[in-house]
Formats: sequence, C-alpha cells, structure tokens
Amino acid sequence: MATYTAINGALRLYDGTATPFYLAVLFDQMDLTLPEGKARPEESPIMHRGRAVTATVHHILGNDEPIMEPQDVSFSFRMQNNATEEEKLRTALCNPALESPWTVGSDTWTTTKGDSSLVNGNGDTFVDPAFADPMKVCINLEVLWTRDAVAIGRKAVGLYTSPDQINIAEAEDGVIVSVTGKLYGGVTSITAFTTGTES
Repeated sequence: MATYTAINGALRLYDGTATPFYLAVLFDQMDLTLPEGKARPEESPIMHRGRAVTATVHHILGNDEPIMEPQDVSFSFRMQNNATEEEKLRTALCNPALESPWTVGSDTWTTTKGDSSLVNGNGDTFVDPAFADPMKVCINLEVLWTRDAVAIGRKAVGLYTSPDQINIAEAEDGVIVSVTGKLYGGVTSITAFTTGTES
C-alpha cells in the first residue's frame, strides 16, 4: 500500500453538454481545496424546563439554507505561453467576459447549474435550481490521483467562478492565476475522468 501525493494528480474542467466538453488544467499548482460534501441543517434541542428527560427531549430541524449555501473551492495554475490555450482556460472559468453564446475554443459550452441532486433536511431529493441571473454559468471540476494503476478522485458539480475571484499575480518564476469558486452542487467519488471531448 502507498499514499497519493499531489504530483500524482490531474485536474479538469467540464461543461454540461450530454457528452461534455472539457479542458485539462495544465501547470496547476497542486493546491486544490475542495469540500467532501454539503453542510446539513442545524438542529436545536427542545427540553421541558431545560431538563433533558428521555420522554420529552427532542430536536427540531432548522431550515435548509446550509444545503443551499455554496461552498468555497480554490486552486491555482501557471499561465502558459500559448495564447489560444490560455484564452480557452480563461473562458472555461465560467465565461468571465459574459459572452453569448459561451464559446470555449470552437465549442459552445453549457452550464452545469441544475445538474446536481441534493438532499434536504427531510431526506427528500431535489434538483439544485438554476441561477436567476442568466449570465452566470457553472462548470464541473474533476480531480484524479493515480498511483500504481490505482485511481481515485472527486467530481464537483456546479462550480461558479465569479470574474472578480479569478486573480492574476506576478512572481519571479511565473504568472499565477488563482481561482476561488463557489460550489452549488454535490461532490462524488470517481475512479476515472468523465468521458468527454477536449475543447
């Protein structure tokens, strides 16, 4: 048995087309931060006169806002000296130029917002709703680590990267693009990348 290291990993961004388009994130900085799942509603204990007595003590469930609240995801990569590929990656990060249609290379991408099933506080499944703002779009992010022919990874559905949260910083050894996104959908385990077409 061995452990995975960051160097064993690869990162991809996907759209919501039936057979999705994707881009590999080259020169990523091996600093992905991703939650393992959605938060659950708060619970409040109810007691008779402040006493925890078996016959009367119980919990009441709070609202579903923790499930609906997006979670932070972050990663960064080095800007590559290929203008075409760099522009594809920039555009794939949720269409910061607000182009219509949303085109990455020569491919028209579709949002992944609304592609995730979530579970509410009653245990019922519901679909993550679309944004009210039609110009906001989401992508899926997949990360896969492979060592000794054993692969394991995560698929995060419904990642929105607001243009003001995509930042460029110069450093002596490169230009670093840092991305902080909001994850609206769920996270699942994967053992292979989703089959798709590279844009």
